[in-house]
Amino acid sequence: MSEANSVNSGSALPAKKSVNLALIIAIAALGVSGWQYIETRQQLTAAQTALATRLAENGGNTKAIQTQTEQALAATRAAEAKLALLEARVNESAGQYATLGAMYQELTKNRSDWLLSEVEHTLAIASQQLQLAGNVSGAITALEMVSDRLGRFDNPALIPVKKTVAKDLETLKALPYLDSVGLTVKLDTLMLGAETLPLVIDHHRLANSLPPSALPANAPWWERLLTDVSHSLGEMVRIRRMDKPEALLLAPEQGFFLRENLKLRLLDARLALTQRDGATYQADLAAAGQYAKRYFDGDAPATQKWQATLGELASAQLNVTLPDLSASLKAVRDAQGASGSTP
Repeated sequence: MSEANSVNSGSALPAKKSVNLALIIAIAALGVSGWQYIETRQQLTAAQTALATRLAENGGNTKAIQTQTEQALAATRAAEAKLALLEARVNESAGQYATLGAMYQELTKNRSDWLLSEVEHTLAIASQQLQLAGNVSGAITALEMVSDRLGRFDNPALIPVKKTVAKDLETLKALPYLDSVGLTVKLDTLMLGAETLPLVIDHHRLANSLPPSALPANAPWWERLLTDVSHSLGEMVRIRRMDKPEALLLAPEQGFFLRENLKLRLLDARLALTQRDGATYQADLAAAGQYAKRYFDGDAPATQKWQATLGELASAQLNVTLPDLSASLKAVRDAQGASGSTP
């Protein structure tokens, strides 16, 4: 019996040890599970907190985005309204621009017509002055003024007119210079001076009318008597050498007609100068010079000065062929016809 009890007690002891080991293992496993549960719970709480924070941030961002979206939509609507207003203004401006363009074209056309009419009138007057009066300087001035007026208009239709006017202007400037105005003034001066030129007969009468030289008061009586006798004889008979006997035959009233004839010759020379008639001009000046040489006192300073001026006038050359301005006038009229036919 005792051996049986010992056997039973020996088998119960290992069984108790295995139970304690299993309990320890179970408790350890339960602790580990509890620790894992706590850790997982903490992680889950942290994740929930982070998620809540992110949700809160996302909520604020969403509100900001909504605010920005609303602002962008408002700005877009304002921009669309401005764009619509700008389009309306652009359309209105386009209409106004078209109207102004049409008005400008009409105004330009009218200005071109006025310009061509003015240029034609100026060229016509310059051509008349050139052909009738030989006024080259006046024609050059007129063409320069016309060229300046045309240069202010940038119109292709005026190019032929500009070229023709420039060509005529170069032709006029190439002519030898003749101071018609200066020559006319000199002729007028000679006509005025003809009134005061001393005649040869006037000088002869003046020489005869000179009183005899006076004798001193203490001269002897026979010297005074001889002087009186010689003076009396000299008044009765006078011998003088005269190279111009025809000048002494002029009566006082004929001197007036002589001066008038001289002025008529100078007036004819002035008309010939106006007409650029060189032959008549030279003939009249030569006749005036013959009058002065034959009937006027050549020793007088006034006569010498008068004859010197006459020589200057005779040296002027009038035999110059003057061009006309028909080419410029034709170009202007052609431009006027082209402007009138343009719709």
